[in-house]
Amino acid sequence: MNISVERLPECKARLSAAIPAETVKKTRREIVSAYTTQAKVPGFRPGKIPVAVIEKRFAGPIEDELKDRLARSAYAEARTKEDLIILGIAEVEREVFEADGSYMLAVEVVTEPEIEIGNYKGIPVEITKMEVTDEMINGYLDNTRKQQAVPKDSDKAAGPGDISVISYVATLEGEPLADKLETEAGPLAGGDDHWVDLPEEGAEPREFIPGLAAAVVGLSAGETKGFDATYAEDFPIPAVAGKTVSYEVTVKQVKERELPELNDDFAKAIGAESVDVLRERVRSQFEMQRERMRSQIIDNQILGHLNQDATFDLPQHIVFNETQRQVNQMVSRGYEQGMTESDIQENQEDLLKNAETQAKNNVKTMFILDEIAKAEGITVDDNEMSQRVAMIAYQQRRPIKKVARELRDRNAFGEIRQDILISKTIEFLRANATVTEVDPPDTSE
Repeated sequence: MNISVERLPECKARLSAAIPAETVKKTRREIVSAYTTQAKVPGFRPGKIPVAVIEKRFAGPIEDELKDRLARSAYAEARTKEDLIILGIAEVEREVFEADGSYMLAVEVVTEPEIEIGNYKGIPVEITKMEVTDEMINGYLDNTRKQQAVPKDSDKAAGPGDISVISYVATLEGEPLADKLETEAGPLAGGDDHWVDLPEEGAEPREFIPGLAAAVVGLSAGETKGFDATYAEDFPIPAVAGKTVSYEVTVKQVKERELPELNDDFAKAIGAESVDVLRERVRSQFEMQRERMRSQIIDNQILGHLNQDATFDLPQHIVFNETQRQVNQMVSRGYEQGMTESDIQENQEDLLKNAETQAKNNVKTMFILDEIAKAEGITVDDNEMSQRVAMIAYQQRRPIKKVARELRDRNAFGEIRQDILISKTIEFLRANATVTEVDPPDTSE
């Protein structure tokens, strides 16, 4: 077989192959022989069908399989002789059986990029020291106690963290808001025995009437106060959107939160044997969180270093597919954050630009990590694949066999294997990085 390869820009190449007539005949005989053994033709017993009948009845499929086998043999030889790693077929320019029985093939293929990676061991990484302190643990336990707090009546004025039970009524342009809103009024126009949860110092209030929480701070039971609430232009009720509504609020009762004591009984109530065990559990959670953050920061710096130092062409169809995936993810996140269809359309140009930039970075990173994995002999074995499938089944709370069958049916094992390979390669780079820990910046001034 004569093979020639012409390298083209953008990770493409033109592969030309001339396959001798002897190879074509031999391959064709193998295909016909398989059909003779396996095919079913009415009037003939399996395995006893004449070759002439097989060749006539299955002429089309035989020729298709012949072309496929010859092409794959050309690709395999090109990989061996020309180090041509083919990712896909861009265009079949020529596939012809010549008069002498030989087969001529000319194909434009998409190839892996030619990557020259520098020194990827000992990549310098700088990370701020992260320590789990007693203050962090105490803060977490205090928040947990607040979540378990019981409201108790109090005679004091309402302050941050307390609850005010109020009645209120609203007017708009001197008239009761209830008359203007009619069936839309609801709690905007007035209410009785309404609980206002006052935020802690520095926290944002959770309120449907703007300024309500701030208005009742400092008021004791029996006191009344008026205030104005200005609604946003895009407020969903048109009657008050962009308008200022006057409210009169009367505090009926102030309740302060009575926090449970931090003792063994409290610890047992939330599943720990004692306060000491609870503290160790919280410390362990913070340590795990710290390690995850630390690893993520290190990984980001490593990948940033590798991407900065490497320059090579990228296969455009892979970039396109990854861009589409990024667009879908960005749109989904936008909807989750409350964006509307019109918001998405207005920001479409920026969205596409950001998605393409992220896609190029992702594809570039994938090829760099693949190249490092090859250089270091990093592979994924069947046991690791089985463990990952078992983990997926556990997360979905479904039988392993059923999950494995679905993954196989949608050809997902290759993607899973690639994910594991990338993770193992990043772990290798992290273990071989030169990490310097620095003190956090001084914020005391």
